[in-house]
Amino acid sequence: MSAKSALDQPLVLIVDDDLSIRLLVSVALEQAGFRVEQTENGRLGIELFERCHPDVVLMDVMMPELDGFAASAELRRRPGGAQTPILMMTGLDDHESIDQAFDAGATDFITKPINYTLLGHRVRYLLRASAAMNDLRESERRLAAAQHIARLGYWDWRPDQDILHLSQEVCRILGLGPARSEVALQVFFDRIPEKDRPRVRAWFADIREQGESAGINHWILHAADGEPRYVRQQVEAVCDESGRIVQLHGALQDITELQRAEERIRQLAFIDSLTRLPNRELLKDRLSAALSLAKRYGRRAALLFLDLDNFKRINDTLGHSVGDLLLQATAERLKSSLRQSDTVSRLEGAEEQGETIARLGGDEFTVLLPEVRRSEDVASVAERIQATLSQPLVLGGHEVFITPSIGIAIFPEDGDDSETLLKNADMAMYLAKRQGRNLYRFFDATLNEVALKRLTMENQLRKAIEQNDLSLHYQPQLDLPSGRISGVEALLRWHSPVLGSVSPVDFIPLAEETGLIISIGEWVLRTACQQARRWQEQGTGLQRMAVNISVLQFVQPSFPALVARILEETGLAPESLELEITESLLMKDPEGATCTLQALKDLGVQLAIDDFGTGYSSLSRLKQLPLDRLKIDKAFVREVNLQPDDAAIATAVIAMAESMGLKVIAEGVENEAQLRFLKSKNCDEVQGYFLSRPLPVDEATKMFQRHRDTVSDESALAGDIRVLLVADSDPAHMATIADALRPEGYQLLAATDAQTALDLLASHDVGVVLADLRLAGPGGEQIFRAFRELHPQTLRMAMGSGWEAGELIDLINEGAIYKFLPKPLALPALREVLRKAFLTRNRAVSEGLG
Repeated sequence: MSAKSALDQPLVLIVDDDLSIRLLVSVALEQAGFRVEQTENGRLGIELFERCHPDVVLMDVMMPELDGFAASAELRRRPGGAQTPILMMTGLDDHESIDQAFDAGATDFITKPINYTLLGHRVRYLLRASAAMNDLRESERRLAAAQHIARLGYWDWRPDQDILHLSQEVCRILGLGPARSEVALQVFFDRIPEKDRPRVRAWFADIREQGESAGINHWILHAADGEPRYVRQQVEAVCDESGRIVQLHGALQDITELQRAEERIRQLAFIDSLTRLPNRELLKDRLSAALSLAKRYGRRAALLFLDLDNFKRINDTLGHSVGDLLLQATAERLKSSLRQSDTVSRLEGAEEQGETIARLGGDEFTVLLPEVRRSEDVASVAERIQATLSQPLVLGGHEVFITPSIGIAIFPEDGDDSETLLKNADMAMYLAKRQGRNLYRFFDATLNEVALKRLTMENQLRKAIEQNDLSLHYQPQLDLPSGRISGVEALLRWHSPVLGSVSPVDFIPLAEETGLIISIGEWVLRTACQQARRWQEQGTGLQRMAVNISVLQFVQPSFPALVARILEETGLAPESLELEITESLLMKDPEGATCTLQALKDLGVQLAIDDFGTGYSSLSRLKQLPLDRLKIDKAFVREVNLQPDDAAIATAVIAMAESMGLKVIAEGVENEAQLRFLKSKNCDEVQGYFLSRPLPVDEATKMFQRHRDTVSDESALAGDIRVLLVADSDPAHMATIADALRPEGYQLLAATDAQTALDLLASHDVGVVLADLRLAGPGGEQIFRAFRELHPQTLRMAMGSGWEAGELIDLINEGAIYKFLPKPLALPALREVLRKAFLTRNRAVSEGLG
C-alpha cells in the first residue's frame, strides 16, 4: 500500500488499560482498513490525541490515572475535540453509566465483550454519522452567515399557541436578546409604529383567514435603541387535510438601507440636495400642472427667472464652501420674501398649488406664481425679492453683498407651454443682466432677436473653426533689465465674413459655454508653437511664447499629453512655451490643479498665473505650485504711478515673487511713467500698449527688428547697463558661458588670468564677477580676497570643482564670495542666478550699502 493510500485511511485512537483488548481491537480495525494509534490510560490518550488528531476515539471507561468519563470531557475542551466522535467501550451496562458517558461527551457506546467482526462496521457508521452532522453544522453556519449578510431571519406561528418563534437573526433585527426567541404575537405588534400597525394587523388577519397574501413593507421599532427599522415580511401557510391553517412560516428582512437609498434616489430626482428646493424636473411638473389649471379656469400665471449677479466672482474668490452657503441663504430668503399666505411647494404634501420656488442649477432660481391678476402684482413680488436678496450677508466670516437679475414671463401672453415660458423668462433675465444687473425685466418679443443673434454667432464660430477663419495676434513682452523683447503672448482674434470683427469678450465666453474652446484651444496652442519655432529659426532671439489656457482645457485629463504631443510635432523646446492660467482656476480644484501643473512642469514648460491679485488664492498653496511667473493684473498697473494703494500692491507682489523665486510681469503698461515706476521696483518684465498693441504675425516679425534698431540707451524701454566679468583660465569654457549669456543683454568682459581680471575691474563698472576659484592673485594670494578688498561694490561669484569645503566656507564667511557654482555649470540655472545677483547688487548700491 502506498504512503498516500495509507494517509487516506481513517485514523482511530484506542485508549484502554487492557493490553489484550488494545491488541484485539487494533488488529480488527487494521483489517477493516483503518490506521490505529493506541495508549493505556486517559492522560496519555489526551496527549496522543493532540499529537495525531484522530478521526475517531475508542475509549475504555475504567482506567487508572484518568478514567474514560473524565478523559472524554477533557477531549471535548481541547482544540478539534468538540466534533470528534468518541465511542465508549464499557463492561458497565447500567443506565446510570450510559447516561454518565453521554454527559461526559461520548458519541456512542459499545459493551464488552466486543464483537470484533462488527466493530469495523460500527466505527464506519460512526464516522459517516459524524461527517453528516458536520456537514449539517456547516450548512447551518453558511445559512446563518447568508441570513446575517442579507439581514434576513424567519419566524414560525401556530394558531393554537399564539406565540411567535423567532430566529436569532430576527431577534437581532428587532433588538431582542437570544433569551426572547419566543414572544407573544401582541408583543410583536406593539413594536410597530401606530401609523403602520393597522395595516400590518389587516395583512396578518388576511393570511390567517385566506392562507395567502402579498408581502408587506413596514416600520418596526428596535427594542434596544428605539430606532425605526424598515422591514419586508413574506409568509407561507401550512394547512392540514381539511385546509385549516395549522402553522405560518414567515421571513422578515431588514431593508432599512435599501429604503434609505430609494428615498435618496427619489430626493435626488426631484429635490436640489444643497438648498432642499424643488429642482428643474419637479419645476417642469409643477409648471405644467399650473398652466393646465390656468387654461381650465381662464387665469394668468407668471414665472420669475432669477440669476445672482457676480456669484461666480464670489464663488471663485471666497471658495465653493462660501458659495454653497450663499445659495442656501438665497433659498431661505426667497421663501421669506413671499407673503405669509404664500406656500412654497414641497415634494410631499402638494395638495395646495401655491408658489413653487425652485433651483435650476448653479445660481439660477425660479419662482412660479400660479395665479396672478395684473402685471403690477408680479412686479411687486420681484421688487420684494430684490429688496430681500440685496441685504448684506456674513458667510464664513466674510460680509457678502449679492443682487438678483430677474426675468419675468406671463402666461398666456409670453408662452402657452412650460418650455416656452421658461425660455422667455430666461431671455428676460439676460436683458436685466445686460442693462445693468440688480433689475427685473418683463419678456418682450424683441428679445428673441438677441437669442437669434447669439445663435448666429455660435453657428458662425463653428464655421470659423472648420474654415480656419480664426487668427492669432502677438503682443510683445519686454525684459526690463536687458531692454530686450523676451517673449510674446498669443491672443485670439476673429474676423467673420458675416459678423465682421467680433470681440474676444463676446466670442470666447460663448466658446467656453458651448465647449468649442477645447478645439479652439488646441488650434491656438499648436499655431503659437509653430510660430515661435519659426521666429527662433529666423534669429529673432525670442525666448518665450505665452498662451492662455481656459479652465475647460486645463481640467481635461489628457491636457498634459496634448501639450507634449504639440511640442514634439512643432519641434519647440518646452522651456520656450509658457502656459498662463487664471488665479481662480487654482481655487476651484487645488489638488487637481497641482497635479496637472506638476505634470506640465515635468514636460519642461513654463507656468504663469494670469491676472494675479484679482483672486484670493492662498499664498501657502502658491508656494507649493511649480510656477515660474506672476502677471500683475492691469487693474493694479493702470494707476500704479498715481494711486498709493496700487503702488503698494504692485511693490508687494514684486517683493513676494522675488522671495519665492518667481519672475513678475506687469500687464497693461500704457505710458512711460508706469514703466519707469515698475522698473524702479525691480519688476522683471512688462507688457502693454506702451510697448506695442497685439500685432498680426507679419507686423510682429517686423517689430522684432524695429525694436532692436530704434531703442536708444536713453529710452525708457532700454535695459540697464549690466557689466559681467568672467574670469577662467579655460578659454573654451568662457566661450560656452558667453554664448549662453549673449541673449541676456550683458556687457561681457573676459579674463584668462587674475591680473587681467583685476585690470578690467579697475577700468569698468563691473556689477558681477564670475571667476574660477583656482585663479591666484598676482602675489599668489586668494583672488577673491583681492576682489573684496579692491572692489567691494562688485558682487563676487565663484565657480570650480575639487575644492576643500573648509577653505570655501572660510571665503563665504569672510564675505569674499556671494555664491559658489560647481562646475560644470548648469547654464539655464546660471541665467537665473545672474539675474538675481544683479538685482541684489543694484539694490545694495541704490541703498548705499556698498
